[in-house]
Amino acid sequence: MKTLLVVDDDESIRLLLRDEFCDNGYNVVTAVDGEEGLVAFNEQHIDVVVLDLNMPKLTGEQVAAKLKRKAPQVPVVIYTANPERLEKQEIAYDSLVYKSSDLEELVAKVTHLANV
Repeated sequence: MKTLLVVDDDESIRLLLRDEFCDNGYNVVTAVDGEEGLVAFNEQHIDVVVLDLNMPKLTGEQVAAKLKRKAPQVPVVIYTANPERLEKQEIAYDSLVYKSSDLEELVAKVTHLANV
């Protein structure tokens, strides 16, 4: 079973993604912010990370950079409502899904990356 790390400061998003990915056969670990996400990543075997950009403490950009330095082989999917932030700087990520998109798109991208 693949393990997915969901890092988002919005509890409703974390719960929605946890439920959806559990229903699709994933073990899901959630984190409320970037710092908690990095701790979870370091303590468990994670196959794919789904990461919000706009979070307290550490931003999604900072977390993505740290994850890619530590484990460049682990895919990072940016899941954001603020795509304009991506245009302003380079962010280390493997895929992008807008929060306004159908949840099936996120599941499909994560599933593809988890099996590459």
